[in-house]
Formats: sequence, C-alpha cells, structure tokens
Amino acid sequence: MEIKAYLSLIWRWFWLITLAALLSGTLAYIVSEQIPPTYEASTIVTVARRVAADSEYTPLSERPTATYVELLRKRTVLDEVRSRLGLNVDSRTLERQLRVGVIRDTALIRVTVSDRDPGRAAAIASALVDLVSMRGHELLGNDVTIRRYSLHVIDPAQVASLPASPNIPLNVAVMAVIGALLTFGSVLIWAQFDDRVQSAEAIQALTGITTLATIPHQGIARMQGRPIAARNERDPVVEIYRMLRVHIEHLATNRPLHTLLVLSATRGEGKSTTVANLAIVLARAGRQVILVDGDLRRPSLHTLFRQSNERGVTTALANATTESLESHLMPTGIANLRLMPSGPLPTNPAELLGSPQMRHLIEQLSASGAMILIDSPALLEVVDAITLARFCDATLLVARAGATRSGTLVNALERLAQFNVRPLGVVLNGGSRSRSYATQRAGEPAPAAIEL
Repeated sequence: MEIKAYLSLIWRWFWLITLAALLSGTLAYIVSEQIPPTYEASTIVTVARRVAADSEYTPLSERPTATYVELLRKRTVLDEVRSRLGLNVDSRTLERQLRVGVIRDTALIRVTVSDRDPGRAAAIASALVDLVSMRGHELLGNDVTIRRYSLHVIDPAQVASLPASPNIPLNVAVMAVIGALLTFGSVLIWAQFDDRVQSAEAIQALTGITTLATIPHQGIARMQGRPIAARNERDPVVEIYRMLRVHIEHLATNRPLHTLLVLSATRGEGKSTTVANLAIVLARAGRQVILVDGDLRRPSLHTLFRQSNERGVTTALANATTESLESHLMPTGIANLRLMPSGPLPTNPAELLGSPQMRHLIEQLSASGAMILIDSPALLEVVDAITLARFCDATLLVARAGATRSGTLVNALERLAQFNVRPLGVVLNGGSRSRSYATQRAGEPAPAAIEL
C-alpha cells in the first residue's frame, strides 16, 4: 500500500482507532486504581578501605563491591533485619522486595527496597546497610574483605512521598498507544482481505474507467425515498448531479447520444436513484427527457415519482398498434420530464425486453427528440440489462462504495465487453467526493470521450 492509502485508511477509521485508544486507556486507569500502591526507598553506598579506625576511609580505584553485593542479599542478613524491625514477613517475601546492584560505570552500590508502607521501605533499606556495616565480620567470618573494607553511606534512604507503582499516567499512555496500534493493525489486515471498492481511485486502478461523479453517503441518506433533485435544488448533492449531466453532455459532443441506459452489477447500488436525479437535472437544464423504467422485475421509478404503474412499457408493447405512445407516458410534476413506468409485470420480461417491439419502442421514443434515460435490472443477475444495452447509444454503470465487490465490478464490465459495450463511466454512490469529476475545479481537463 502507498502512503496515501495508509493515510486514507487512518482517516476513514480514525474514529475507531481513537475509540480503541480511549477504551484501552480507561481500562488501564481502572485496573491501575485497583492495584495497591508500592513505594520504594534507596540507599547508595560505596566500599572504602579501613585506615586507622572504622570512621576513617580512603577511596580506592578498585573496590571489592561484589562481595558486599552478595552479603547484602544473604538470607541470614535478611533474617536479622526482620528480627530487628519486627517485620511480619518471611525471608522469601523480603528477598523479593529487595534489589541490590552496582550502578553502571561506577563502584557505587544501590540498595532498593519496595513496600506498601513508604516508612517501612526506608527503614528496611537503612537497617540492611547498617547491619552489614557493623556486623559484616560476624556474618562473613574472617573474610579478608570484611577486615580491610567497610561500607560508607553516600545517599541515605528517604521516605518516598509518591508511589513507585502503579504509574497511572504511564500505564494509561502505554495502553492507549497499544490499543490504537492493535486496532490499526486489525484495520490493515481487514483492508488486505476486503475487496469492496471504496473510492474513485480504486475503480480507476481496477478497471481503467473514469468515475464521473461520487455521491456522498450523506446525500444518499437525505433522499428519503424521493429524488433529492426534485425536493431541494440548492442541495450540494444536486450540484454533483448537474456536473454529471455536464460530463455526459461533454462525452456526447463527438457522437449523438439520444438513449442512455443506467445499470449496476447487482441490486441495491442506487441505479434507480441515480437515473431519476439525472433525469431531473437534465429536464431543468431545458432538455426534453423521457425516463423509462426498463426493470420489468422490480420496478421502482413509479414509486419514486408517486405515479401509478397501471400503464407503461408493457402496455405500450402490448397495444402498440391500437394506442398512441403518449398515452403510456406519465407527468412527473417537473417541466420537460415525463415518465414511462414499467407497467404491469409480465411473465416473460427477458423475452419482452429483447424483442423487436422493444427496440422499435426505444427508437420511437428517441425519434421524439427527447433524451431517453432507461433504468434496468441488475446486470449480473438477469440477461435483461445486456439486452437493453444493445439498443441504447451509451451506458452508465453505478456502483456503491463499501458494497460493490471488486470482482463483481470486473465481471460486470467483462459481461458488457462481450457485447462490445463500454460504459461512459461510473457513478459511485456512498463514497467520498474528494476526487470525483463532479468536484473538479474549473480549468481541469475532463477525460476524453469514450467510443462505444
């Protein structure tokens, strides 16, 4: 993945990554609050040679610190400290509370004791050093080190005012970062296996076909079962449909474009909503438009325009010799736009749509001088759409971001290519409009017209 793709993924799932960080940090805070605080007290000592008396010391370049480190850890020393302070813990517990080590690159020894009582931690550290200093020769016998050297306290133990653990701010920060990283990692893994198209760039890379417009998912939600172009001309989404209209008109400059089929690979991708809004913006631009519902299985245009479905395509085909074509067209309440619903559903939709009568019907409608927009069934589910595509001047493919699979989109284009049909472009519903043609800045060149 490119850096841009990573950034896009982070931006898309920023809410989830942030939520995971907050939840992880909150959990770390709750757990840390339940842990009893532990305090630490440290004493720093050095080893010096005895000169005249135990109170006089001469520093050495090499001190026998290793002997004293081991002596400070001895079980007999710890038992003596327990007895002297009256501690109600066993030697093993006290041993776990004690850390003795040489400070790096020095001859200094640090003795650290941890305890839930800060005063007791300091008392144990001080008692341990005092005991070894005064009675080291008794504890280690006649060892030459004990007779020649002794401990000298450099920094005595102090009673801690703040606990050493748990470090709540650190725990919260670390867990928040871990939660965010794990979530982002999960998103990356999911993205590698998710083949749904998400953007115009993805469609371009996958198919080589330009996305003419991207309809934001917020605009789809605002439609509420009716074309948004019919209800609110000032809505920003309507402007995207207007730019789609301009794009289609631009692509039609090199050849006549009287009939346009709008289709999708599968159901639920928004082709009916797209064709309805496109028809409205074309009509309001002064074009005569006839909107035909070519979906004789699940028609929806009559519902979108609140019209009856008693007459339409099927009745026009059945009564072609006895009734005028105009009697099967319905007003929509929008100037320059008429609707031909599907009519009563037939038992043989595929045969009806592929018949010479259907071709003649489309030719008759086109001869009126109007722009003919046709809705169709899903391309990969039935043969109806490919049949209609052979009768039309151009096609427009609709996909839905986050729903249309890459393989499905490729299969749809391969199905069209078998009949030498190449869509003018793609309309992506429910995506980001950042790179759509509908939001191109003035002066940017539009893609070249595509020969069908």
